[in-house]
Amino acid sequence: MENKKKIKKSTSYIIIAIIIVVGIVLDLVSKHFFASYFEKTSKSIVVIPNFFEFTFLKNTGAAYGMFGDSTLGLTIVSIVFIIAFVVFDIFNHKNDLLYAFGIGLIISGAIGNLVDRIFLGYVRDFVSIKLFSFVFNLADLFITAGVICFLIYMIVAMIKEKRNNRKNEVDSK
Repeated sequence: MENKKKIKKSTSYIIIAIIIVVGIVLDLVSKHFFASYFEKTSKSIVVIPNFFEFTFLKNTGAAYGMFGDSTLGLTIVSIVFIIAFVVFDIFNHKNDLLYAFGIGLIISGAIGNLVDRIFLGYVRDFVSIKLFSFVFNLADLFITAGVICFLIYMIVAMIKEKRNNRKNEVDSK
């Protein structure tokens, strides 16, 4: 029985690693593609008029343009953030798909933007949804989706724990 747990745990780590690698690759390739395209032209690519377009922005701030002109500080925060999530996972790892997606997406997005900050001094943003007043990239989207997955996992885990506690209380009476 113990062997099955190890297989599940190792499979979970493999899933997280794959998500991280695929996320970083997708983020960096998409940034390179749009940066190369917009080097040749400054015209935005309108996908849905007045709603969705691709445009290019050199972002010295955080996700969605927050904390502008803070590249060095955000580089340090990103490194600490990545280390903290890896350490958290080492000590609190769960064999759950939502958990794996959450951790994997958060780390891949953080690394993708960290690579830009270290090598370029800014993050390449290219997705613009006109409903909001910011431009973002896949790494920002991965971090956001990862946080949502992680929160859903935590809520579901808390609900399950409460049910188990209630069941144990009833069984002990």
